[in-house]
Amino acid sequence: MNKKIILALLAALTCAALLAPQSGLTQPPPCPPGMVWTPGGCRPAPPPPPGYPPPRPMPPPPGYGPGYAPIPPYDPNIKQVARRYITLHSCPGEACPPVTSLSRGTPVRILAWEGPFVFVRVPDSRIEGWVKRNRLTP
Repeated sequence: MNKKIILALLAALTCAALLAPQSGLTQPPPCPPGMVWTPGGCRPAPPPPPGYPPPRPMPPPPGYGPGYAPIPPYDPNIKQVARRYITLHSCPGEACPPVTSLSRGTPVRILAWEGPFVFVRVPDSRIEGWVKRNRLTP
């Protein structure tokens, strides 16, 4: 029985020795940013060599904005609904039958004027009607 215990202990020690990291082959512990691993531990990273300035940010290409998205062309006839909601009418007047209503921020293109009323169309749709000009953004 003592031989079995001794053999089991011997097997356990052999496995532990095989699984233990070898000296000189250990991975260095991770260092925080701005530090490098040296044989003595983590140390501050050395400064960059002279003659290598840090890269400068490139300006955007012509015709592009800060995020490199194309600058949309300005169209003075594109406005937005300035009120909580507005009602589009079928003719230039408040008594005309309503066509639909639009909520604040909806873009519209002005197609015609008649007094204080403008004929508008929602871009990329077939919705159009008359509304007072003062209910749109300037």
